[in-house]
Amino acid sequence: MDQLATPSPAITHDASTAQRIDRDMQLAAFNAAFMELGLRFRWDMEMFDWLCGIECERTRVCRYIEEYHAHLLTAYEPAFLSQLIFDKKNDYLRAMQTGVN
Repeated sequence: MDQLATPSPAITHDASTAQRIDRDMQLAAFNAAFMELGLRFRWDMEMFDWLCGIECERTRVCRYIEEYHAHLLTAYEPAFLSQLIFDKKNDYLRAMQTGVN
């Protein structure tokens, strides 16, 4: 008996899908950076969306630390912590782009 072949649906990625994937990757990268640095931070998408209202990523991280983990500021400068997190986040993103874990 012949089977009728049905075409598979075309996979399309519109701008909103790509933007969501990028935001998901950014969020995962920040959380990976926090974990690697031994920080007990964990952002969910709601927190990330709120922080994305702040244009500069380093300023976002500083604002979060000042708001939720101010005790760290007795030992570290906000700019130092922010840069450290930012660098680790970017390391994670580069590894994801090259397929290295």
